[in-house]
Amino acid sequence: MIYRELGTTGMRVSPLGFGCMRLPMREVNGSECVDDDLAGPLLRRAVELGINFFDTHWFYNNYDSQRALGAALGSLRDKVFLSSKIHLMLVKRGEDYDDILSRALEKMQLEYLDCYHFPALSYNTWREKVLGLKLLDRAERAKARGLIRHISFSFHSDPEKIPELIDTGVFSTMLGQYNLVDRRNEEAFAYAKSKGVGTMVMGPLMGGVLTDGGQTFLDRMGSPLTSAAELGLRFVWSNPNIDLVLSGMSCLQQLEENVIFANRAADLTLNDHQALVENSQALKDLNDLYCTSCNYCAVCPQNIRIGRIFQLYLQHSVWGLGEAVARRRGEDGAFGLPATPEACTECGLCSTRCPQGINIPEELKRVWPVLQYL
Repeated sequence: MIYRELGTTGMRVSPLGFGCMRLPMREVNGSECVDDDLAGPLLRRAVELGINFFDTHWFYNNYDSQRALGAALGSLRDKVFLSSKIHLMLVKRGEDYDDILSRALEKMQLEYLDCYHFPALSYNTWREKVLGLKLLDRAERAKARGLIRHISFSFHSDPEKIPELIDTGVFSTMLGQYNLVDRRNEEAFAYAKSKGVGTMVMGPLMGGVLTDGGQTFLDRMGSPLTSAAELGLRFVWSNPNIDLVLSGMSCLQQLEENVIFANRAADLTLNDHQALVENSQALKDLNDLYCTSCNYCAVCPQNIRIGRIFQLYLQHSVWGLGEAVARRRGEDGAFGLPATPEACTECGLCSTRCPQGINIPEELKRVWPVLQYL
């Protein structure tokens, strides 16, 4: 494994980080939780293969990811960097920052976190909640107490606002979306890099949408590679302004393949990056429905599996996998979904959680008839 400096943090990190949002799950007493028998060996194997940066969140994996990560890697604490995020929706007053951080450390059985994010910021959240409740002061005090080593943020709003955050001088790292389809944060990453801020990417494969494309994706890009995942990751790694790429891996095969790709990252050049940019126009139809399957929308009172429906639609409409999608529908009825979009009451809760700003009720109305009559 090769290693890179993460900005000016002093952390030398693997170019491939482990995003702990898609850990294997199991059902216990009617509720889903992380399957420790699968996740523990997976996370420890990642360390064996050289990955040393792991990122989680308060609510990932049905609120169980932090616990599972701490349980798996607590004994390897001196070999890894561990990152998490505060759940800003739970923060109603300044004191809540301290309480949620304390509870997170307790869940993970840790004394400190290497990076602690203000996640999924919009410009309004930044101004009204982070600044309005003086949460930066709370974060600075937590840092002074040794509870966190670096203050970080991720952003989901207008990239032109990101320099304002960077220019506060508070943040050591930033995390943002970036892939062959979505290059909106490209200039922001370059600015962050110029200021010594560590740059981390999430969604390098658009939540698996690019890998769903398989050979069709490779053909559109005119690539001789045999792996759609490697091509998507190559694009990000070949950008000199990116330090680390987070990938959500849920099985050993994904992990071991991605590590092989990461070991080739040092061979990539800016010319490789520019060539991929030129070919990326072949993917512009993916902007038709920019869903990365993050499942932040999995709060539907009617139990509609929104992310799954959008995934099926993209497989059909973008990648031409209509026959396979139709076959799945024939085998499982309504694709095995617990509820279909006809049950939607248009309460809008899902849209308030979507980091991409998708009007989910309207999109469900648009895409469901296409799937329903395949």
